[in-house]
Amino acid sequence: MRIQEAENPLLDSEFFWYSILEGDQIIIEVDYFVDHELVLRRGRPYQILSKIETDSCNMAFIVESDITGQLVFIHPFMIDDYILNPQRPSIN
Repeated sequence: MRIQEAENPLLDSEFFWYSILEGDQIIIEVDYFVDHELVLRRGRPYQILSKIETDSCNMAFIVESDITGQLVFIHPFMIDDYILNPQRPSIN
């Protein structure tokens, strides 16, 4: 699924938060830096290891950097595209 330009970014972020599960993969819009060091690359899929939410405005997906090996917190607003885990159980 390719994400279209957002009409309401906050609503879209909340949609991604609830739709994307552990094991799915996300692709971010831009290279991601922490303390001026590249940790995630734009256009590369990263598997969701976990999700955290302290309140409705503070949500994050946790992925592992393929560059540094560290865990990185990604806000749903940064997602460009996603890939559902083909092993995801379906609800009939």
